[in-house]
Amino acid sequence: MSDLIHELFVIRSADYLSMALATAVAYDQLLNFSQEVDLIWNRRWSIVTLLYLLARYCGSLSVIGGMESSTGIGWTTAR
Repeated sequence: MSDLIHELFVIRSADYLSMALATAVAYDQLLNFSQEVDLIWNRRWSIVTLLYLLARYCGSLSVIGGMESSTGIGWTTAR
């Protein structure tokens, strides 16, 4: 029984860590969005612009997808 409780604690801790990481990523994107608009979106498109956007948003989607798959929390509110 003690092993089961320990495993459930580890799983719950990983869920909380995933949520914290997704929250930190979202907070970072909200804080820096105005600078991103000025420095990236308002300039002429180049390969560097494309690489920046791919790194920025594919990484964010990966974190959010990882959170969703590990915690089971989806985009819907239906249960």
